[in-house]
Amino acid sequence: MTMPGCAEQAGDHKIIPRRNRMASSSTNVGDIEDRFFQCSLCLETLKDPKALPCLHRYCRKCMQMVIRKKKGTFNCPLCNEECVIPPEGVDGFRTDFLIKSVLECLQLQNTFKKDNVRRCHGCEETKMVTSYCFKCRGFLCQQCSQFHLSNKMVQDHLPHLLNLQTIDVRSLTLERLTSLTEDPRCVIHDKRLAEMCCETCGNIPTCTTCCSFGEHKGHVAHEVKILAKREGEKLKKMMSELEECRDKLYELPKRVDEVRQALEANITEQLEKARSEHKKASERILKKAEEDKAVLEEQRKEIIKRKKEDFDQVHRELEEEMKKLKARYYEIMKGKEQNYSKEEEKVATQTSVVDEESFVKVEELNEKLRSYEERVKASRVDNEKRITEVADHSTHTINRYENFTATAETVQASHDEWTEAQCLPAITKAGGTLIEDVKKEFCDLESLSKTSVRDTLMLSGKVGITGSHESVVDIKGLGSGWNVCGITSGSDGHIVVTGYAEGDKSHLTVINREGGVVRQDQINKAAESMYTPVRYCHSLSDHLTATVCQSNQVGLYDNRSCKYVSKNIQDMNISWPRCAWCVCTDRLNNIYVGGSRRDVLVFDDQLNNHRTIKLPGVINQARDIAVHEDHLIVCDWEGKRPYIVSMQGEEAEVVHQLPKPDGDWRPFSVCTDSSQYIYMLWGRSRGRILTQYSQDDHQLLATREVDGDARCITTIITDEGEKLLVGTWDSKKMYTFGLVAE
Repeated sequence: MTMPGCAEQAGDHKIIPRRNRMASSSTNVGDIEDRFFQCSLCLETLKDPKALPCLHRYCRKCMQMVIRKKKGTFNCPLCNEECVIPPEGVDGFRTDFLIKSVLECLQLQNTFKKDNVRRCHGCEETKMVTSYCFKCRGFLCQQCSQFHLSNKMVQDHLPHLLNLQTIDVRSLTLERLTSLTEDPRCVIHDKRLAEMCCETCGNIPTCTTCCSFGEHKGHVAHEVKILAKREGEKLKKMMSELEECRDKLYELPKRVDEVRQALEANITEQLEKARSEHKKASERILKKAEEDKAVLEEQRKEIIKRKKEDFDQVHRELEEEMKKLKARYYEIMKGKEQNYSKEEEKVATQTSVVDEESFVKVEELNEKLRSYEERVKASRVDNEKRITEVADHSTHTINRYENFTATAETVQASHDEWTEAQCLPAITKAGGTLIEDVKKEFCDLESLSKTSVRDTLMLSGKVGITGSHESVVDIKGLGSGWNVCGITSGSDGHIVVTGYAEGDKSHLTVINREGGVVRQDQINKAAESMYTPVRYCHSLSDHLTATVCQSNQVGLYDNRSCKYVSKNIQDMNISWPRCAWCVCTDRLNNIYVGGSRRDVLVFDDQLNNHRTIKLPGVINQARDIAVHEDHLIVCDWEGKRPYIVSMQGEEAEVVHQLPKPDGDWRPFSVCTDSSQYIYMLWGRSRGRILTQYSQDDHQLLATREVDGDARCITTIITDEGEKLLVGTWDSKKMYTFGLVAE
């Protein structure tokens, strides 16, 4: 049973939205459901109710048991909100006087229904009682009740006299109940009615004398009427704002369910597609092996055929000279027999090699499929965890919202200034944090329907770069003074390019593969920055791009909504002496930022810096970086060398030094494909080259000459397979190279 507009206070069941019924002065006490007066800890009627800052209330003894072993703070058992334990302990929590009064009235009626014979407060005799005086706080018989009604000495008791013979909780309103109870008296001068509330002491009632000269002198105190009016207006505005957000709040659980269903469907489809590709590739390899074996078998048959013909010829020649050359005949036959046997053995060996190679390739495919499935399943666990966090937030926020609105409407319905003065400050304080949680955005929720495994299942053992580019397009929408220094791609086929724009601005531009602009934003550089606002980027998820600017700004850009959030690195309490030059991400959504010195900052997807990696002393600076499995690839422009370093701990160690191409080249841009092949751009005073390195032993596999204005590289997954993209600085072009299986 709930208050008007109130929902269940606890439970893991699905939240079902309700239409709010605003409480008013005509709200009957009998309409208030029993569960509103029930302590959720002992499941009994509240006794000496204490209210937490989140507005949930519990018995005083129950709350004492909850905080007994806690230090400093504890979490509300219903909504899990963190609450600070007052210095006075449980007595420091606010007593819910309105609920206490309603309970007192209900207990009076329940007691009277069972037995109307009580001790009369007036004559002190045990007899049938007919009324109850809230000022005397005692039962009255018929005679003493009449005395109260007629005697002028107790005339001020009349407003507080309740006729028990006619009481009906179903018709007793909150306003009528409030009028029966006597206004609070000063806690020091108990014969004086309190005109003030002392905010310093928790809004306790006090008189003007105490506030001016007594115990509460110098405290923050308010007149009851002024405080009630001010807090009432503030609550009315807050209730209106919450009502506007109500539909959005109740829509969140539905979105969570839809995302869960979409995730399950996409996972199934993704794995089925991978298994189908694996089966087709295995069949192609086995078919090719059978074809090769058939060719070798024909070769063997041809050898046997030639052998027989040669033997026949020898026999014919020797028949004529048999007598003379019989000894010679056996010698020749023996020698030829040995030669042909060797040829047959060679063919047999080649056949065995084909079998072994095909078996190894199929096993490699099986291992890649197992690894791919494990990464997809691990991503699914991460997504489910995040979805559950959003669902828990939704459930707790809805619980708090419904409890807040029910409590606020109940206090408003009392139309009692003292009740409002004592209750509304706590209610409005709780409403502030509630509004923040209700307005909280979950921009990445829909993206959780897909896994974070952005690579594909490569079915070939080796990958090579096409000899020349497949296409080249102009990147449209960039001004004459603009440039391109960063490029990355998302799973939706769109590409993000970043760089400098005119007027001390940098740009974030989303384009398609034809170079057409889909979305574009310009970002002002930080006012205090001395650096040119050149911007770099790297994909974080399907629609989020991590980006840094040389003005020491790190941010996240939503490729769909153009929403951009950022933080200034220099405002953080970390050592960062120079400017940011590069950025990359890993599959755990960590963001790595490198700069003009040997520090690499690591951020989470909320732009919180949680550690710094110090690069080895052999490295001068990180011109560009990329994650390669559990390591970090670093392009050292000044040192003219690329390195692979560890990422564990605060001090990185060199794991491998990549081979350098011949010539005075400097590495300045790097990326990896879905099979962990490494691609790197090198430059010098004239010219640019593109190199490819193997996944495991990091050998230099290929070198390609590219546009002399090339500045940045990345890969993109297309329907035709994986491609390599190269962006140019001033000419603002985009080259596409194919990555083909060998």
